[in-house]
Amino acid sequence: MSNNSEKLSEALKLHKKGKLNEAIKNYNELLKNNKKSSQINFYLGTAYIQKQDYEKAYNYLKQAINIDGDIPNYYNNIGISLSRLNKDREAIANYKKALDLKENYNDAIINIGISYKNLKEFEKSKYFFTKSLEILPNNPIVLNNLGNLYREIGDLSKATKAYEDAIRQNKDYFEAYNNKAEIFLMQKKFDEAIKEFEKVININPESDYSYGKFIHTKMNLCDWKDFDKNLRKIKDGINNNKKIIEPFPMLSLIDDPKIQKKNSFIYKSFKFEKEKITKNKTLQHERKKIKVGYFGAEFYHHPVLLMTRDIFKYHNRSKFEVYGFFHGPVKDHLHFEIQKNFDGFYDICHMTTEKILELCDKIGIDIAINFTGYTADSRNEIYVNRVAPIQISFLGFSSTMSAEFMDYIVADKFLIPEDHFENYSEKVIHLPNSFYPSPDVIKISTKNFTKKSLNLPEDSFIFGSFNNNYKITPKIFKAWMEILNNTKQSIIWLLSTNKTAIKNLKRETKAHGVDPKRLIFAEKLDNSEHLKRFGFMDLFLDTFPYNAHSTAVEAIRCEVPILTISGKSFVSRVAGSLLSSIDAKNLICKDYSEYINKAVLYRNNKSEFLKLKDKFKKKNTEILFNSKNYTMSLEKVYMDLLE
Repeated sequence: MSNNSEKLSEALKLHKKGKLNEAIKNYNELLKNNKKSSQINFYLGTAYIQKQDYEKAYNYLKQAINIDGDIPNYYNNIGISLSRLNKDREAIANYKKALDLKENYNDAIINIGISYKNLKEFEKSKYFFTKSLEILPNNPIVLNNLGNLYREIGDLSKATKAYEDAIRQNKDYFEAYNNKAEIFLMQKKFDEAIKEFEKVININPESDYSYGKFIHTKMNLCDWKDFDKNLRKIKDGINNNKKIIEPFPMLSLIDDPKIQKKNSFIYKSFKFEKEKITKNKTLQHERKKIKVGYFGAEFYHHPVLLMTRDIFKYHNRSKFEVYGFFHGPVKDHLHFEIQKNFDGFYDICHMTTEKILELCDKIGIDIAINFTGYTADSRNEIYVNRVAPIQISFLGFSSTMSAEFMDYIVADKFLIPEDHFENYSEKVIHLPNSFYPSPDVIKISTKNFTKKSLNLPEDSFIFGSFNNNYKITPKIFKAWMEILNNTKQSIIWLLSTNKTAIKNLKRETKAHGVDPKRLIFAEKLDNSEHLKRFGFMDLFLDTFPYNAHSTAVEAIRCEVPILTISGKSFVSRVAGSLLSSIDAKNLICKDYSEYINKAVLYRNNKSEFLKLKDKFKKKNTEILFNSKNYTMSLEKVYMDLLE
């Protein structure tokens, strides 16, 4: 056996064992004396695919094809690298060359299906997945991809079945377990989701972002077992550049904007490294009107739309044209009702990135507003490809996106003070009052509730927190228990979400020496009725580090004072932003101790509490509910940016 053959054999062994860096080193040494070896170039390209360095993978695979253009594997693998570089049309062309060379080459057929799914050409995608299953029935990889396709088009029951079919064929297929778990999480079936995420972590503890989703599911169940240990693992993972938790679920766990910024950067690099080149667009100053596009998955009965809907209505049409671009799965009565407030409204859910860019170029969008950020059903690839000359992150994602493709983030001087600017990749826009919008009027039920009908004790002080469960941390809950232990005839009123969470919260209450009966759970109601009952709350106890956002606005609208802790991160300063704008800074606490002491004070000192309540009368909070003024402030920002 020649020396080269021995070296190649050793490199292949290393490659097979997953020792990619060592394998690559050996391949490169071999390549010095064998530059015309298509085989070595192919192995190098394949190794770089596994390392997720798709540019290098493409270059080596292209060289392999230039040397020998008759090998189907070469075209299949270069197709994979192109797809990862978001060049799916080119990828498909190469997969088809592989099929020309090798009929019924199933890997290429599957990959064509994946690329068509990426391009939102769902019928073509389904055709190739079905064709693959004809060649190899019950292929778990195809079944999993078919599940992804059904999920993409919104058929969650078919998606779940496809994942289950994939799992039946391969009991260790962690990707299918993960995908099934994600659907349960979307459906708020937290008990079912936790079981599936546990399977993922048991099979593959390093599965991208599964651990973070597992922890987020636990938080929704108020399951705080090993909370501090899990937090340390998440911090260590981020510090070691691991894909451990997605940006949104991390916000409710750690009040550290520096680590949030790093985590967003890791996520951005994972999602969009393949799209490094961001095109610049020239502003067209000669236009008479500024064309603003509002892009989001939230154009339905969602907090983002509920808070922003008046903006679209009040835009000055002599100076602005306003367009809506919807990319979410939910269409309700509000989705259709809101469309009349736009000069044009487009459903881009199933449009390719190319088509969206063409549409926005044709309209001539000057400013693109990203409502969704790193939350569900995002379409951030359109910003990577520069859908507008100016791109702004607004409201939907409460942190930095750590992305060069987002130019600005909307804030105010309290929310992001100047000494916090370094924690944001975006340039910070300061609105004159609170950054948080709210409609002028919101429907509140006229139903006559009583404390009795709401299961509230007649003679008790009602502390409450109508925030989502995942925002309740062990520390904030401990603070609530200290408040109850130091006040008489008081209860805490929380939202009833799932039975497991209620059971866990009652157990924690008892562990803190508090009667579980002092936790009262509010059942789900229509939004107008929910707002009506809000008025029975005496003092809203905010969560930390993830404050109330739209819920804080609702509390203030219903004349309920909010006690909050403001930290360093965006999410921990939202309630403080609202309170600052109505001159109620005395309710912004710097730590848990101050928070507990003030809550106890307002319960035990009636005169102080009555003064506080008076501060929250509508005449004192109306600045938050003037949408015309808010929209004018926003328009001034837009005009300044264009100048």
